[in-house]
Amino acid sequence: MKKKISVLLTLIMLGGALAGCGGGQIASSGEDPNTVPEDTYEINWYMQGMPQEDVASVEAAVNDYLKDKINVTLKMHRLELSQYSKQLSTMIAAGEYFDIAWTTPGVLDYTSNAKNGAWLALDDYIDTYIPQTVSELGEIADNARVDGTLYALPVMKEMADSRGWTYRKDIADKYNIDMDSIKTFEDLEPVLKTVQANEPDMQYPIDWGSDRTPEALMKYETVAGTAVIFYDNEKYDGKVVNLVETPEYLEACKWANKLYNEGLVKRDVMTATDFEQRLKDGKTFCYVDFLKPGKAKETSANFNFELEQSTVSDIWQDNGAGTGSMLAVSRTTKNPERVLRFIEMLYTDSELSNLINYGIEGKHYTKIDENTISIPDNTPYTLQGFQWMQGNVFLNYLTEGEAPDKVEKLKKFNSDAKKPMDYGFKFDKTPVEMEIAAVRTVMSEYRKQVIMGSMDPEPIMKDYNDKLKAAGIDKIIAEAQSQYDEFLANK
Repeated sequence: MKKKISVLLTLIMLGGALAGCGGGQIASSGEDPNTVPEDTYEINWYMQGMPQEDVASVEAAVNDYLKDKINVTLKMHRLELSQYSKQLSTMIAAGEYFDIAWTTPGVLDYTSNAKNGAWLALDDYIDTYIPQTVSELGEIADNARVDGTLYALPVMKEMADSRGWTYRKDIADKYNIDMDSIKTFEDLEPVLKTVQANEPDMQYPIDWGSDRTPEALMKYETVAGTAVIFYDNEKYDGKVVNLVETPEYLEACKWANKLYNEGLVKRDVMTATDFEQRLKDGKTFCYVDFLKPGKAKETSANFNFELEQSTVSDIWQDNGAGTGSMLAVSRTTKNPERVLRFIEMLYTDSELSNLINYGIEGKHYTKIDENTISIPDNTPYTLQGFQWMQGNVFLNYLTEGEAPDKVEKLKKFNSDAKKPMDYGFKFDKTPVEMEIAAVRTVMSEYRKQVIMGSMDPEPIMKDYNDKLKAAGIDKIIAEAQSQYDEFLANK
């Protein structure tokens, strides 16, 4: 009997060892990824975006599709932006159950929640449950690691950006404006004045929200607060700098103020919150944008006029490429294996991806051809415009008017992207968390004052910087520089 028990214990220990290995061995609880489980599991997925009227019929169709494949049912919880951030943060703090959440900096931060134990660590599950997804993501998945561990999967989409102009094509054609030749605000200013003089209904020849001011043409990566690393300016190579102390930042803020004073920008731009609606209403000619192939056509798909785009900068893939839009599995999930099997399908199964994004053919959209659909304005369900928040956009149908080679262009866009010197650098904020919190408080008071244009930035900048220094920005920069130097030395 003792010999039998000994053999049994050995087998159990061996099985445990295999569960932790790669090479396709079954991980964790051991659910076989090649069989359909007998028990049904409900996946609760939290999404950011407008709730959809007919989500119930889409969920039913998804459940029917998945029944004989992995036997799950899906519950999609869509919450508007402010509600999403607040509710998910509360649920995480309380340790409440959910399965999947969308995570992005500024809304539901991936890195801090990973460090705080909110997300399921995925490495032990990769070989068995999400091998194809991680393989296709490649180095983007590695770039999303926190302290060497992967806690969420980047959405498969464009993984880079270039900066430039999005503008009204009809107005550019009418006045023979070659936007491709315009690379600076100095070049742009006379064009804006031409529009202002000849198009009285176009109230804001240039327009912006807080993320599309002249500052947006600057290319840097935020480390913490106003501590940044530039990736297109050799003057700052190898350095972590205080953005507010750079002449480039002051120049961008001065341009915002100049354009504002010339009446080219909405007078209450500092407090206005309807940027997208102003654009849709046709009141502006152009704005600074973060570009990808087809971005302008996507934006104006439901407008009464066509937008076009023109690039100013090179294409860059920075450290935000992997973490800008991700799907994380909660550590409170009751069945991580089944959830990850679902995610693997979401990233690799075009039928499932299109069902979730566009709903049911004939009810929520109609097919124009094998790969192109038309979505009626009054459809009761569509995630059009939100595809970049879930799964793999390369699997999705094209919508009417999009270029047939859109996917190929997006993939080439990714492959053509430059990588900055700090690519792969992850700043450990732990030693300066108090200073970062204090700096953020200062930024909330001063940042919009200097970038939005309604005030002269120069006299404000000194007070802004003095307050940043009192809050500890120099300590943050010194700590970041030390870590960055070590990163570069070992790169």
